Amino acid sequence: MKVKQAYKGSAALLLATTMVLVAGCGGNNANTSSNDSTKTNNAATTTTNNSNKADNSTKTDNSATTNNSTQANNANTSEPVEPAKEPTTFKVQLAATTNELENTDVYNEIIKQTGVTMKIETFDEEKFKVQLAGGDLPDIIQVQSKYLKQLIDGKLIIPLDDLVASNGPDIQSPTFEKSIAYSKQFWSGDTGKLYEIPVQVGQKGWGFEQTTGFTVRWDYYKELGYPKVESIDDMVNVLSDMVAKHPKTADGKKVYGTAIWNDWGTWGLSSMGLMINDGSPVVNNYTDTAKSGIWATSEFMYKAKQKGILDPDAFTAKYDDIVTKASQGTLLNTIATWPFQNVNAELLKQGPDKGYMTLPLDWGFAWAAGNTIAGWADRGWAISANCKDPQRAMDLINYLSSEQGSRLMESGIQGVHWDMVDGKPQMKPETVELSKAGGDAWKKTGIGMMANQQGLSDDTVLSDGGPVNLFNTPEVFTTKLNSLNKDYSDYYGVPYPAAAYKKYEDSGQVKSLNSMPQDVQAAMPQVPDDMKRIQTKLDDLITKGIPDIVLHAKNDADYKGRQQKLIDKLNKAGADEFYQWQLKAFDDTNKKFQ
Repeated sequence: MKVKQAYKGSAALLLATTMVLVAGCGGNNANTSSNDSTKTNNAATTTTNNSNKADNSTKTDNSATTNNSTQANNANTSEPVEPAKEPTTFKVQLAATTNELENTDVYNEIIKQTGVTMKIETFDEEKFKVQLAGGDLPDIIQVQSKYLKQLIDGKLIIPLDDLVASNGPDIQSPTFEKSIAYSKQFWSGDTGKLYEIPVQVGQKGWGFEQTTGFTVRWDYYKELGYPKVESIDDMVNVLSDMVAKHPKTADGKKVYGTAIWNDWGTWGLSSMGLMINDGSPVVNNYTDTAKSGIWATSEFMYKAKQKGILDPDAFTAKYDDIVTKASQGTLLNTIATWPFQNVNAELLKQGPDKGYMTLPLDWGFAWAAGNTIAGWADRGWAISANCKDPQRAMDLINYLSSEQGSRLMESGIQGVHWDMVDGKPQMKPETVELSKAGGDAWKKTGIGMMANQQGLSDDTVLSDGGPVNLFNTPEVFTTKLNSLNKDYSDYYGVPYPAAAYKKYEDSGQVKSLNSMPQDVQAAMPQVPDDMKRIQTKLDDLITKGIPDIVLHAKNDADYKGRQQKLIDKLNKAGADEFYQWQLKAFDDTNKKFQ
C-alpha cells in the first residue's frame, strides 16, 4: 500500500511547529516486510481554530487510556453488536488507506458488524480542492486540518452532537469524554459544536521496531564494525564507507548513499528534524540553523554530495521512485524503513542478516511513543452535508471508534486471527507467522491497513485487559523476530528491535513524543491568511534554494556563503514574522491548558 497520501494533506503545516514533520498513515503495520506503509505519530500536526478558554475537561491526562465502560464493546468481533440494520453503502474518503482494503477479512468484518459497505477513495489534495469548490464531498471524510474552517463555514460538514447521542454509544463512553470536549472547543470554528470524531486517542508505545531515523543496510553496517554515529558527519562517513565497499549492484547499477522524496511538500527537506530535535515545541525552521530540520537536512545532503554519494535524483524523486531505488539496491539510506519493506523480504532470502534497519542513536530525538487526547491530526471523522443517511454513517464511525472496531483494524477477527487464552486476548501463532512472511496472504487479512485510523491508539488497554494492537506485546515481539531482527537485537542486547532505541529514552539521552505537548500543538489556531502568504513564500524559497546550495556549493566556505544569502532572503520574506506568530499562537494556546 502506498503511503504518500498520508502526508500530502498536511504538507503546508509541516513547518508550523518544531518538527511537525509527519502525518501518520495507514499500513500493514504488524509486518515489516510486506507493504510500503508506515505507522507514525501525528498528533502534533494540526493547526485549527480556537478562541475559548479551555475548561477542565480538555486538560491532558497523560496516563494510558483504559476503557472499562459498560458501554464499551467487549471486543468480541465474531458476532454482530446489535440486530442487523438495513445494508447501505457510503463513499468514504480515507487519509491514507487505499481501496486495497476492500474485500479483505477486516473489510468484510466491518460490513458484517455494521451493515455498511465503504466505497473507499484515498485523499488527494488536488482532487479534494475540486470537491470542496463544487460541494461534491464523499459521504464520510477524514478532515484535513487546514480545510476545517472552510468546511464548517461552508456548511459542507454537519454537526455530530445529536448523531453521537442517538447512534454513538461507544463514542459517549468515558474513554472519549475528554477527546470529544477537546474537539468541540478547538475543532469547531468557535461554535462549540462537534464536527470531528478524534481517532488514535490514548497512549502510543514504541512498538516492535523504530521505523524513522538513520536507516541503513544492517549487514553493511555490521561489515564496517558497527562504527559509532554521533553526528551528521558520522552518518555521511558511514554511508560513504558502505558505498566504497559496495559501489554497484549485482546487475551493475551504481549505488548511492542517500536521497529524499519530494512529493510530500517540504517534508523531505525537513526530515532530519525527526532525529535532531531537542524537544523545543516551536522552532524557526527557516533560519535557526542550529535547530532547524531543514538546515540539518541541507547539511546532510551537502556533505553527501561532497562525498559523491548523493543520488542524482535526490531533489526530484517521488516516494514511489525511492521505493523503486530501494528495490533495485541502488540506495543505502532514507529517513525511514518504509521504502525498504519490500526489498527487506527479498534480501532475507539472500542471508540471515541482510536488510535495512534504523540504527539506535544515543542522542537527539526519536519519533515514537506519545500520549494524546486529541488523537492524530488529519484523521478526525466527519460527515458531509451530502450524506443521505447520517445516522447510518454515524453507526460506521461509532464502530470504527469502539473497542471492537479498533481491535479489529489492528489485530483482526476474534477466533480467526486472535482469541482469548486463559482469560487474556492473544494473537494466534499462525497470524504472527503470516505477518512475518508478508505477501498476498498477509495482505488478504487487511490487518493494519487502516492503521492509525481507529478510535483508540494501538497501546490503549481495552476492557478485556489487552491492548488494541495485540501484536504490541513483548511476547509477540519475541516470536515475530526474523533472522535480521534477531541479529540486530542480539547485538544491542535487547529482546526486540525498538528496545534498542527506547533504552536511550529511558536513560534520558533521547527525547520522544512523550516530551512533546502534542495536544497543545494540535489545538493551535489555523494559520491566518497573511501568515499563509508569508509561509508560501518561505516554502518556495526553501524548495528552490536548498537544492541550489547543495548541488552547487564548491566547499564549506561556499556552502556557508550561499546559506547566508538564502537566510537573508528568508528573513526579508518574513521568516521572523512567521516565527513570532508561531510563538504567540503556541503560548496563547498553551495558557488554555494551564
